[in-house]
Amino acid sequence: IAVRALSVLLMAVAVAAGRLGSERELDNLAPALVVGTAWPGLLVLSATLGPVWRWLDPWDGVARVVAGGGGEEPGHRDVRLAVVAALAWTWYLSVYPDTLSPRAVGLTLGVYAVVTVGGCLALGRAWWLSRVEVFGILFGWLARLPRGLLPSWSPPRGAAVLVGALAGGLLFGEIRRSELWGELNVVPGAMLWATLAMVGSAAVGAFVVQALERWASREGAPGSVAAAAVPAAASIAVAVSMARSRLFTSLQILPSVLGDPFGLGWDPFGMEPQTLSAPLAPVRLALVQLAILLAGHVAGAVVLARRRPGTRVPGALALAFLMGVTTTTLVHAPGLTHG
Repeated sequence: IAVRALSVLLMAVAVAAGRLGSERELDNLAPALVVGTAWPGLLVLSATLGPVWRWLDPWDGVARVVAGGGGEEPGHRDVRLAVVAALAWTWYLSVYPDTLSPRAVGLTLGVYAVVTVGGCLALGRAWWLSRVEVFGILFGWLARLPRGLLPSWSPPRGAAVLVGALAGGLLFGEIRRSELWGELNVVPGAMLWATLAMVGSAAVGAFVVQALERWASREGAPGSVAAAAVPAAASIAVAVSMARSRLFTSLQILPSVLGDPFGLGWDPFGMEPQTLSAPLAPVRLALVQLAILLAGHVAGAVVLARRRPGTRVPGALALAFLMGVTTTTLVHAPGLTHG
């Protein structure tokens, strides 16, 4: 209860800081906390420590107060509605030009909180959080990995589409910022074209994962591909969040903006802002991202091997390597070539 209360308070401060605080992203809590640190950090913590989100979930904490406790939603769940929220989030990260604008972050977080709590009031806390609230769904699935529960997990309906759409949409964000997209960023209607391309990329990702999932079902291993795609998609999200040192920069400024969330010049903890530096050179950063991508794909391949008795681990690891190299090529080749 205490940790949930602190989480709700921090969310409220982030919304207020984003809307009312400094418009400079390096002086405001909202961008560094929400986009720079919390999104990739919770993916990493869930994949390594387990159900961390249960302790923090601010929307569940508020919903339990205003909408009542309620029980677990019975029956086989359907998460296809969460694809809408996933597409909105990937659009914000991949298409919207001011992703780190404090005003945009505060508005996005505030609107999502209101919609989530309102959905819990209208349709029930357990129903909404288990079928629509995309962050809790993803963190919950990923938390099965360190506890060894992912190989025995029975994915809900729409899981493959959700994971594939998220991965495809995030990959487009890196393609858009590379030479592959290039001058299309400045043509008339650039945001519309980018939105259509992002939706198309997400659709391709969803189609590929869903098609492989159907193949696995015909082979007598239903749910295998969806389960294997969870850590792979999470590794893509973390690797993309490290591009342009966004994660490292957020970690550097987070101590100072926690003490001065509105950028008013406070310094209660003696954490004055320091000169920012890129901790890793571009090539080393690319290698770290490659390692994260391969780790996620290897974890997915191991899950696949354990779920399907006929799959040998060496073959699965080779598949994971090829998937990781392909993903890395899509994300990094244009930028490295330009450099």
